[in-house]
Amino acid sequence: MYESVNRLGRKLCPVREGRYLLGLSGGADSVALLLMLMPGVKQGGIRLSAIHVNHGLRAAESDEDEQFCRKLCEKNGIPIRCFRADLAGRTDEAAAREARYAFFRKQYQEEKADALILAHHADDQAETFLMRLLRGAGPDGLECMKDEETVNGILILRPMLGMRREEIRKALREDGVSWREDSSNTDISYLRNRIRKEVIPAMERISESAVGKICRSAALIRADNDTLNEEARAILQEAAADRRLNAETLASKPTALRRRVLRIWWNTQAPALKEHALSCEQTDALDRLLTAGKGKINLPGGKHAVRSGRYLFLQGDTAAVPEPVPVTGPETVFGEHCLKEGPSEHNPGDGRRSQEVPAGFTRGCVIRTRRPGDRIRPFGCAGSRKLQDYLTDRRIAEPFRDRIPLLCRDDEVLLVCGVGAGNIPRMEEGVPSVRLTWHGETPWTE
Repeated sequence: MYESVNRLGRKLCPVREGRYLLGLSGGADSVALLLMLMPGVKQGGIRLSAIHVNHGLRAAESDEDEQFCRKLCEKNGIPIRCFRADLAGRTDEAAAREARYAFFRKQYQEEKADALILAHHADDQAETFLMRLLRGAGPDGLECMKDEETVNGILILRPMLGMRREEIRKALREDGVSWREDSSNTDISYLRNRIRKEVIPAMERISESAVGKICRSAALIRADNDTLNEEARAILQEAAADRRLNAETLASKPTALRRRVLRIWWNTQAPALKEHALSCEQTDALDRLLTAGKGKINLPGGKHAVRSGRYLFLQGDTAAVPEPVPVTGPETVFGEHCLKEGPSEHNPGDGRRSQEVPAGFTRGCVIRTRRPGDRIRPFGCAGSRKLQDYLTDRRIAEPFRDRIPLLCRDDEVLLVCGVGAGNIPRMEEGVPSVRLTWHGETPWTE
């Protein structure tokens, strides 16, 4: 039974023993993949369940697809879960894909699956390559689909990427296996369908095995990408801290590597959603900021990048700021910083990282970040100043200013972590004193 399908199944990339979900549409590709996996299921190494998403885009046809998948799984003893998607009136491919992957993720987590197996093949890969090429994609886009990759927390396997669409259908026909045809696949108003129906046949006439050559190009690009991305991540580890990049470190690198570092940095700092991906123009604008002394550009997702001093900052959403913390003991933790009180060292300190104060001076004080109306009387000066002006004069980059720990009494700033001291009484002989010391990184002073 299924002699031709099983023979074709020898071309599958090996699927290790484990628990898997199979995306089952009812089309020829996913039907063939289910049948190719059945020997492993019967031997007990592969524990398989199917998942079908009814998008409801083709009315009765969509319901018939669902029923077909239920019967196919029942016949082969494969558990199946079917979901109905609510696309909120949208009919585009992106909406359907988002809904489908939301259900995949839900079931993946519930079943604690080892991976999701999808039936993409060589023709799908070639179509994806050409679609992205026409959109002006760079190497990251042109590497296309991988045999194995993690997408939004789901490990995806594509064991059929080495197979052609027609050989899959040929094997099913020889074994008398039916499948469902999606009538929307004939609509050439969709770019993928036009490439499938018109562009690829023309390319195959011009160059024999064009699909295989396109897939080979994607694989070569993917191999180069893996190497370059590994180097870019090493550079990023050197240059990145929190939500900032050391622009001076990165500006000295080759342009191609800089751009990769910027894209990887973005993906680690912002939602890695398709609609929030950096465009080529936005990546170029970020790159230009690296060599600018200062500047600001808008980015997707309501974010923006700011160049100030040595750093390139990513801003746009309100970063979590610790609540004010009263100073009540020898050690007060504030986020990633700590103010410690210890024995006097019999010298005033530098006012930036350490400061001698009279014993009991911190009673009633809190550590917090700046607020409107804050003022400071710089140590040794007669009058007070707005904290904003004080930080500007000391060339503290604007993106840092809302994050600097301050020792305050009401709206008076007494110590600015890493920067300086305010209204601190001078040391006097015979007056007991203690040593206040800030602990934690202070990149705003670099």
